[in-house]
Amino acid sequence: MKTKNILLQLCLVTGFSILGSSCEDFLDRKPLSSVTPKEYFQTEDHFAAYAISHYQGLFPTHGGFGMGIGNGDSNTDNAITGMANTGYFVKGQWKVPADGGGWNFGTIRSINYFFAEALPRFEQNLVSGKKENILHYIGEMHFLRALTYFNYLKTFGDYPIITEVLPDDSAVLIEKSKRQPRNKVARFILEELDKAIENLYGQGFGANNRINKETAYLLKSRVALYEATFEKYHQGTGRVPGDANWPGKAIHPDFQINVDEEVKFFLKEAMEAAEKVADKIELTENTGNIDPEAGQLTTSNPYFDMFAQVDLSKNKEVLMWRSYAKNSDFTITHGTPAWVQSGGNNGLLKTYIESFLMEDGRPWYAASNENPYMGDVTLDDVKKNRDGRLQLFVFSESNRLPNISSESIDMIKKFVPHPAAGRGEMRDRTCYRLRKYASFDPVQNVWGKAESFTGCILYRAAEAYLNYIEASYMLNNKIDTKADKYWKAIRKRAKVNEDYNQTIQFTDLTKETDFAKYSGNNLIDKTLFNIRRERRCEFIGEDMRWDDLIRWRSFDKMIDTKFIPEGCNFWDKIYEYANKDENGTVIELISDGSSKANVSSKDLSKYFRPMSINKTNNELYNGYTWSKANYLSPVPIRQIELLSPDGSIENSVIYQNPYWPNKIGDSAIE
Repeated sequence: MKTKNILLQLCLVTGFSILGSSCEDFLDRKPLSSVTPKEYFQTEDHFAAYAISHYQGLFPTHGGFGMGIGNGDSNTDNAITGMANTGYFVKGQWKVPADGGGWNFGTIRSINYFFAEALPRFEQNLVSGKKENILHYIGEMHFLRALTYFNYLKTFGDYPIITEVLPDDSAVLIEKSKRQPRNKVARFILEELDKAIENLYGQGFGANNRINKETAYLLKSRVALYEATFEKYHQGTGRVPGDANWPGKAIHPDFQINVDEEVKFFLKEAMEAAEKVADKIELTENTGNIDPEAGQLTTSNPYFDMFAQVDLSKNKEVLMWRSYAKNSDFTITHGTPAWVQSGGNNGLLKTYIESFLMEDGRPWYAASNENPYMGDVTLDDVKKNRDGRLQLFVFSESNRLPNISSESIDMIKKFVPHPAAGRGEMRDRTCYRLRKYASFDPVQNVWGKAESFTGCILYRAAEAYLNYIEASYMLNNKIDTKADKYWKAIRKRAKVNEDYNQTIQFTDLTKETDFAKYSGNNLIDKTLFNIRRERRCEFIGEDMRWDDLIRWRSFDKMIDTKFIPEGCNFWDKIYEYANKDENGTVIELISDGSSKANVSSKDLSKYFRPMSINKTNNELYNGYTWSKANYLSPVPIRQIELLSPDGSIENSVIYQNPYWPNKIGDSAIE
């Protein structure tokens, strides 16, 4: 029984189903901790289990006590959760570490071990099982190596490319561990994804709980677009190989690159991969239904409901998702719907709400008389006549609040913000509360507990549409036929006028508050800005914004000008009814900036300032700042020293990132 339990945990440890190879097939085998290489990698089930054992650390999903991926837009101009990360937004707070800091080869080593031990066995016909299944799991391992390297590319830029299990030999380790130029790392990732695509089954395999061909195409488009835009907008900063102040030239003295040609290469790769998905998969329907009828457990709107469904295996737009379960045999749950229902210490920002268009496609500041902007005195006013995604995925006074497990589904409750809730975890940090992931099934909303088992989307096809639009416009400086088709499909689903040219015509960049109107210190053109706007509005609460702002180099304005996060128009009217705690008890609103304050002062702004409530010991009270160094993480000093023949930083094959010093505990130079 002990052996069975251990191996069942192997199947369930990630919360992903092993569909296509059964957990029961493992139940009478030895636990992996006692299996030697000669005994393992003998069957397709071994290949399946080894691959899925890496899912947990590589796929961000819902989990535990909180809003899960719904918190992913924190530390951007989209949203906050609790207090912002002072390491990013207070100069001098982020320090160079001695060790750790995200620089780690554990997962890479584990994946390389698979290719060193398992692949030769397969090639020698020593693995039992269906050949196509085994090839699929080999494809998964290529995907996982690509994803691992992509995460390091985003974090550190240049990174060692290691594809073998290295011996404990310092000379070999030093030679193999040289940091490689980021464009080479990106090309390696695309090559790994091509190998994955060659072997993977298509969408539908394993109920889409497992990696599939379309997921690999989507990741390929994401990686290629990320690298193209990073190289284009960061050129000249030292973060792009070949720059005059690129630190890699010391160990790559003969390196040469034509950045413009590299950008074109990656843009073409992004387009070709994206259209493999977008041409094949239609978007989930948006019926326009916003709230469920009395006694109903869903809104009967497939677009809204797919973010809180238990089973997403039949949804074509969802390329890959994580399943959860709660039954007599095992429990794998999360708290996302419960924390959405209660506030979650999360809040969307005013600048994000302002990015949503009117239904006729005009920006709010250029609204027409036929489709007027109603102001922001109430939350309902803000949403009226606006983009359907704003109406669906942000709470306002007219929306039903999901019932908790102890309440009848026939009980009709209306949403009321509570920014001054007694418990921080229950607060609406800005009064603009995310509604995506809300479930109207009380079973999924256990107050204060992580007992939900709604599915979590990992990759969906809408991204392919948007990746293609952006890449094609950057490459050709026009909206081609496919991009036109994809953009109109996105807007049609959003219930926004499909004529994006009207939006471009009425866009005034001086009135836009979106960080993404800049790349570096340069304003972008209005068409590209609206492509970025569409992406921002589509992926509300899906952990996409940080990567986008980094690759676009859109934090630069904060180097010299502080950004003060603001939420709803609180002090005109909303304060009159947003004066209760999470239990509905009326509380005194205190706005004097003291340690007892629970709301920001109207003297600062009529708009709620979630970082400006308590003044004492609050370095974010007057807003966020940014440092040039923050676009890449610092390399730990001990890692630099270990990969040096004499232990010196100067002779190491690992060099520090731009604007970071080579001293433990020091903060960014710029």
